[in-house]
Amino acid sequence: MANERPSARQNTPPLPYKLGNYELLELVGSGGIGQVFRARNLQNEKIVALKRLHECYQNDKKLLGLFHKEIMIHSRVSHRHCVQYLDSDLTPGNAHIVTNFIEGHNTYNLVRNNGAVPPIVAASITLDMLQGLEHLHCLDIIHSDLTPSNVLVANNGLTLLVDFGLSCMPEVENYDGIIVGTPGYQAPERIEHGPISTLTDIYCSGIIFWELLTGKRLFFGYQANEVAARMKNTDLSAICTGDKNLNKALREILSIALAYKPENRFQTPRDFMYAVYQCLKYFGITHTRRAILQWLVDTELTSLPPDPPIQNIYAGAYQQPPPKHLKRNSDKQNEKENPKK
Repeated sequence: MANERPSARQNTPPLPYKLGNYELLELVGSGGIGQVFRARNLQNEKIVALKRLHECYQNDKKLLGLFHKEIMIHSRVSHRHCVQYLDSDLTPGNAHIVTNFIEGHNTYNLVRNNGAVPPIVAASITLDMLQGLEHLHCLDIIHSDLTPSNVLVANNGLTLLVDFGLSCMPEVENYDGIIVGTPGYQAPERIEHGPISTLTDIYCSGIIFWELLTGKRLFFGYQANEVAARMKNTDLSAICTGDKNLNKALREILSIALAYKPENRFQTPRDFMYAVYQCLKYFGITHTRRAILQWLVDTELTSLPPDPPIQNIYAGAYQQPPPKHLKRNSDKQNEKENPKK
């Protein structure tokens, strides 16, 4: 999302305050056109996420039109790996959209705070992200803004796509000649002002996968020619694990996902998913959400217990945290053997 404008922060009432059927409790994020709040549905007491247009845009016909497009697209989306649409209101002065609230972390913060994610966990997050993307593409929807900030990992290990503010349907709009999205997370053809397509989402998924594996940004800079030059020579040697077979598989997958020419990429999320699935299958990973949850438990990023079976999620990882699930089991055993008097 674009950086928040200073004027957009003005005229925000002190929290908590009521907005229609919702009580806004906490500001959890802010972008170019709106703010996201943790809110309570006053009718059923459910905690939700409420995205409200900035006050300065509440009567802007153009911005209300864009917000309406987001609502129309998001209301069609219904998938386990996409954040769920619940409600909306386009009334000027009250324009907002409501989704389920996800307790967890976006992948940007996961990498920023923890560095590179273990390869098997990174592949598991990517596979589940691609499942959500496959659903969008089946609905003829292009996400258009796939970034680490827009991929959430819930505390239970579930991966979800969020923020459909720039999503489009190519038959209606393909952003031809218009640059949209986040710098550093755009496909080569978009930098050259070409039309958007499902293959641009594939490329951005590859960027996210690369960054999960390395813990670093893949593309920096705002000069189109500099970024395009880096895209033609993507450094796959940065993908380096402790397993030669895993190195070869991951580099091969990313060489296709990050191909400069669209026709050389995976042509669908399903193709990309299958390649990642084969890699996970080789290491015996059968439950991606449980693999992700296992890592969240080990790194103390969730208070939830692991969900069996315990899998070999550290294959190829140079470093790994102490397995907290084993410590918990040991503590429980000690309590049984040495009960407190």
